[in-house]
Amino acid sequence: MKFWYMSWFRWELIDEINFAKKHFNFVEITIQLELLHSIDSSFINALKDITQWFETLGHIHRDIVETNDIKKNIKILKEIWVKKVTFHPFEDLSIEENIKIFNKINNFLQKNKMILLIENVSNHPFNTPQNINRIVENVPNSKITLDVWHANKIYELDNFFNIFKEKIWHIHLHDNLNQLDHMFYESWEKLNQMIDKLKFIWYNNTITLETFAVLKDWKSISQDFEGLKKLHKQQLKKNKLQPDHKGRGIDLHSPQRQLS
Repeated sequence: MKFWYMSWFRWELIDEINFAKKHFNFVEITIQLELLHSIDSSFINALKDITQWFETLGHIHRDIVETNDIKKNIKILKEIWVKKVTFHPFEDLSIEENIKIFNKINNFLQKNKMILLIENVSNHPFNTPQNINRIVENVPNSKITLDVWHANKIYELDNFFNIFKEKIWHIHLHDNLNQLDHMFYESWEKLNQMIDKLKFIWYNNTITLETFAVLKDWKSISQDFEGLKKLHKQQLKKNKLQPDHKGRGIDLHSPQRQLS
């Protein structure tokens, strides 16, 4: 199992990738709409240079909904050798409309030899395994990115595991409290319990630590890049999630991988 760093779609993208290369197996890149409209060839070349020997996953920001913007984002991701691209469902559209648009997106991705991953979100109707499965079953060769805490909010995590099984190609992992999510783990035991669940189903693919905030006075406080770096280092060290820089990733089933 391999651990990824999720870029926080800001202007420090190059710095974030450098940080990911030092501390993680891979990086998952999200490009915010404002940045997408400003990217030029020199920035793309810089991304290509920095990701050339570092595996990268793509994540399409939920604000990117126009066809031309989606295609531009995909083309940029292709230039930096991305193979797997995660999309959220389009929440202002019906399930049937999502099936139609994801088939179009999937056709474009397949022409570029890329794989579509559809993520479960926290809002109905795109939070249940049954509804996500309706989309995946009708979009050939699509897979899912499982956001475990979005699933856990509605007590459907086990059903996601049972329904999708080998179709789970990526995981987003973060802590939550009621409706607050994408937080760093306050409880290391809680993180270990979730990883144990993944070990139990023999999941051995990629995981992104999708953590951007901390809990303070019962509020979610977003962190700047310096704050994120500090918290990620603490979380990695505490849970012994250091990457294998020989390129093998982290195998949770190996005797060398012992959680505290």
